[in-house]
Amino acid sequence: MSENEGDHSSSGSSPSTADLGVSEASLELAERVALRLDIYDKPAIFNMLSSRAKLGAGIVTVSLLFWWLLISNSSSDDLNIGVSKFFSLDFNQVALAVMGLAFLHSAFGDFGREMGSLVPSLISGVMIIMVLLYVGEPIVTAFMSDSIEVNTGLWRSARLALVAGGTVFGGHLIVDAYLLLWLRRFLEANEDIVLTPPGEHEENISTE
Repeated sequence: MSENEGDHSSSGSSPSTADLGVSEASLELAERVALRLDIYDKPAIFNMLSSRAKLGAGIVTVSLLFWWLLISNSSSDDLNIGVSKFFSLDFNQVALAVMGLAFLHSAFGDFGREMGSLVPSLISGVMIIMVLLYVGEPIVTAFMSDSIEVNTGLWRSARLALVAGGTVFGGHLIVDAYLLLWLRRFLEANEDIVLTPPGEHEENISTE
């Protein structure tokens, strides 16, 4: 590689971030996102961004439809019985809380991981514990008391697990899409930066 070459790799021995005109934190974030998603060129970023955004939004929408059809408008389940011990929410409110907490778990967890920040990761941990408590509460209540039947407790926990799982998975995809959007804009604003796989960059260095 010649000294006058304009493109810079983000791996291995490279010019300082001051020379590139970007912050070290932004460059490190771009490297982590590219490495985790194994994506390094703009056309691939565009395609992955679109596919993950559509799939994530679709899964979250299906979870909402599932809540609306089988929980909110369920004629076979009296939503006012078996009120949660946590904040005295009825079953419909619990389902909405589970979906909100599950999405926050995905968002805070993913951003905390990519940015190397402790606080979002801690918040994500609290969110998932609350989700698990709400999901497991109906079946535990059914076995420990007579307020709801065992079949009702099982069916409630199953529905909560489905909406929670769908929201978590869809949330991860939506956060990935947002990070890909940031990565695309970062590369467009800094055309001198070229992201390359670590192994490829090492091979380029060894052949110089």
